[in-house]
Amino acid sequence: MKKLLIGLSLFALFGFGTAKSGAMTFEEGYSQSKPMALMIYANWADDVQQVSQAFTQMGQNPLYADKYNFISLDIASKDAKAFNQVYYIHQGLPYVLLFKDRGKFSRYLQKDCVLDNSCFSQKLDSFVN
Repeated sequence: MKKLLIGLSLFALFGFGTAKSGAMTFEEGYSQSKPMALMIYANWADDVQQVSQAFTQMGQNPLYADKYNFISLDIASKDAKAFNQVYYIHQGLPYVLLFKDRGKFSRYLQKDCVLDNSCFSQKLDSFVN
């Protein structure tokens, strides 16, 4: 149990931590005309590390990095309050929401799809077109 807690603490510190310098907030991404991929997570959620890695890799993919703003939202962050004024955090964390046209259109992606590179790519491609 002690090793698990230490591992989770280190993961939270290095994997997510606080917002990185220059990282876009939910409100900034939401207000832009560029589509947004928003990963909503909690450090205690099942598969959070795997989903975070898949999300980060997709955000670094040149095919999608220029088309989408990729933003991670910890449900314990102050940005979660801004998110909850417009949407609601659902059960089944972590998951990804796709937004375009300043939130007029959105799509929910379960973690199974985010973990499947071909499913995630297909959803991103079909959403922007």
